Amino acid sequence: MILFQPNLEETDVVEATVSTVDTSISIFLWIAIIELLIILFLIWKLAKAANGSQRSDAIKQNLKNAKDSKVNMGDLMDSINGARDLYKELSRKCHPDLFINTDKQLIAQDLFQEISKNKRDYKKLTELKERAVLDLKVNFK
Repeated sequence: MILFQPNLEETDVVEATVSTVDTSISIFLWIAIIELLIILFLIWKLAKAANGSQRSDAIKQNLKNAKDSKVNMGDLMDSINGARDLYKELSRKCHPDLFINTDKQLIAQDLFQEISKNKRDYKKLTELKERAVLDLKVNFK
């Protein structure tokens, strides 16, 4: 009593179907893995952009605060352009070696130290120039 005896042709079709299903499953598995990697990469980029936008928000806030502050541009430009020349002139005219063995030597030393400390501050250098004229009797032309 033989109930069922498959033909060779039927087994070939079944095996071909199973191998096709296995191949298609492995292809879909690789596609899913690649899609997962792309999604993870995009999430990482979004997180990085969110941190960057926080930094850019802080930079924008700092710029806004700087614009709101009262900066005198005239003084700033004088400091940038004139401080170096004024410092050179003051350091030459008020150098303590010019006042050796005089009663003005200590005043010149203190004044020279102040000039050296404030060599980029135009406003302070102009005050020191007036002080040099009064205390040391230095003639600036």
